[in-house]
Amino acid sequence: MYVIDISTANPPFEVSQNKAAEELKKKINSNAAQRMVDAAAAHSGIDFRYVIVQDTIENQPDKFYSKDGNNIKPDTDIRMREYEKWSKIIARQAVEELLERNHADISKINHLITISCTGFYAPGIDKYLIKEFGLSPSIKRINIGFMGCAASITGFNSALEATTYDGENESFTLLVALEICSIHLQTIATRDNILASMIFADGCGAVLFSNSKMLKDEVKLKLISTDSFLFTDTEKFMGWKIGSYGFDLVLSSDIPKIILDSAAPELVKILSSRGLNPEMVNHWALHPGGRAILDALQTGLSIPEEKMVPSRSILKNYGNMSSASILFVLKEILTTRVIKKDDICCAIAFGPGLVMEVAIFKGI
Repeated sequence: MYVIDISTANPPFEVSQNKAAEELKKKINSNAAQRMVDAAAAHSGIDFRYVIVQDTIENQPDKFYSKDGNNIKPDTDIRMREYEKWSKIIARQAVEELLERNHADISKINHLITISCTGFYAPGIDKYLIKEFGLSPSIKRINIGFMGCAASITGFNSALEATTYDGENESFTLLVALEICSIHLQTIATRDNILASMIFADGCGAVLFSNSKMLKDEVKLKLISTDSFLFTDTEKFMGWKIGSYGFDLVLSSDIPKIILDSAAPELVKILSSRGLNPEMVNHWALHPGGRAILDALQTGLSIPEEKMVPSRSILKNYGNMSSASILFVLKEILTTRVIKKDDICCAIAFGPGLVMEVAIFKGI
């Protein structure tokens, strides 16, 4: 299955990590917690993020988390209304760019995969995209929800299965991963809340897959396999539930250690089952969940720093956009790296459970 192209989109509001830290500290009274904010910001590996909330803009009357100088906690209904509004704006931007740039024949898009874990409404973003772009009313739809940062690779597997289903008939699969994390800020000064506030951001990625590369001569990658591994007894390390005031996140500081001690060795086994080893991987697309996660993967897999550049660059300039992030990293590889025939590209992301999702691409 060929990766025809990837496009990305972000909200218009860019916030520096220093500014985000200062804004969060205004909402926290504890001096110890404020020091935690500074430490989380300093060690995040992030310089800038894009968000839909405008709270860091000076003299902005429409702040999401404060009114008349007083901090407020929007309830889940208000947060979901913002999610619905902005999900349509940035998803439309990403998909429109992708379809126009590739002169895609809308009638041949047989499958639509939509992915998000930061909001829900029905009919959802799939119905909106079908109507907005004139996709077939008989298009086969899959919605992947609440599977976290690894969900796009789960979507790759669904796209691969869809292509197999279509056989030799030329067909296209549109995959859209959309996350608006900034609406779930929690100001209770726990370690998990502070860490989440200092790493998560908003963004959308859209991918056009096909069982034929005829649409575009510059196609560089072909998806050849996907794998999953669910680690036992790890539910307590990553997860979230829908609360009265947005989503309540659990994000353990033990995750980098689990990745180093357990995920990296398991990834070596997965590569071996495909006749590969880490040294044979030419391009690494690692989910930029945070600097510690990237460091753990680099150490555990002995990845040279030069091959870490795409993932670290996305983390630095965009933060962690949950499921959309891996699409940003893959786009970075496509646009900044030389991909030779038979080069191996390996994408890795982690989701609640704790689960590791892996996709392997080959240069063509």
